[in-house]
Amino acid sequence: MLQTDSTHKQPFLFVDPHSAQIFSLACRVAMSTIPVLITGPTGSGKEILAKVVHEASPQSSGPFVAVNCAAIPATLAESLFFGHEKGSYTGANTGSAGYFEQANNGTLFLDEIGEMPLDLQPKILRALQEKKITRLGSTREISVNVRIVAATNVNLLEEAKKSRFREDLYYRLSAFKFNMPPLAHRPLDIKPLAYLMIQKYSTDAIVPEISPEALDKMLRYAWPGNIRELENVIARALILRQSDCIHADDIQFDDYPVEPSDTHMTGFAGSGAWHHQMPVGHTPGSLTGTMQHTELNSILSALKGSVSRADAAKRLGISQRTLRHKLRTYRSEGHRVPDAYAR
Repeated sequence: MLQTDSTHKQPFLFVDPHSAQIFSLACRVAMSTIPVLITGPTGSGKEILAKVVHEASPQSSGPFVAVNCAAIPATLAESLFFGHEKGSYTGANTGSAGYFEQANNGTLFLDEIGEMPLDLQPKILRALQEKKITRLGSTREISVNVRIVAATNVNLLEEAKKSRFREDLYYRLSAFKFNMPPLAHRPLDIKPLAYLMIQKYSTDAIVPEISPEALDKMLRYAWPGNIRELENVIARALILRQSDCIHADDIQFDDYPVEPSDTHMTGFAGSGAWHHQMPVGHTPGSLTGTMQHTELNSILSALKGSVSRADAAKRLGISQRTLRHKLRTYRSEGHRVPDAYAR
């Protein structure tokens, strides 16, 4: 199923039965005004699904405002969301509308909602309940008509138990909840998405084909980086190819190859790669185990090639807190994470 987004000039591809079912349900939910929460791993297409909800809604002619909550400085968060009046703080030389006003009569997409500053959360909750906001430096309430779609790759209820996310805000946001499966669980999406990315990155008049062997190689891969990683792989293949067809050798994945080792973790001087062996009890044929193993290889490679953990998290497309959580989880499962990154 393909739908064209005329606003963002970007097609929505939902070919796999799992994806098509989600698309169909999203179009039905979009006709209501209830908030939507989209869960799923990083890079799985949560923002695309949010745009589907917006485009299929009665407010599709209104703005779609996307906000990455993990990138908002805590000191500016309230001003960015609710706006401010001139002179409300040092440097506020003019008044400014916040995200809620910018998204009025449209959709406000809150990506990585789990990273929202804790002290801002009750103010967001009140804005959702009252449908009114007040700019910093003002006493005048402004009515806003905004559809909220939030997304996260963490378990918000678990975060609430640890007092890192407000439980009442979670229930306000999750009136309808979608779970976006990882790309490896939607194999029929891989080929059309690959061709979509070929069209995006190819500069040739003739669009290159994908050989059956190359497609088979992609279908057998775990895709820990999901759609974002697929985009990298296709962009790389277009550079490596030597004909009008992408062959299996042109498909180079982001993770490093795994080689047998007597230890769990071995560094090779000058190679820039870490090779990680699966711990005892890992089932080689397990899709979940393979995905976790490939994800860990990607994390270790990013750490090895980065100057800091913040840089590694940026390369991986996740927040620093998510990276720390993943490292703690892998250590608790018996994987050896380099001490410098285990904190």
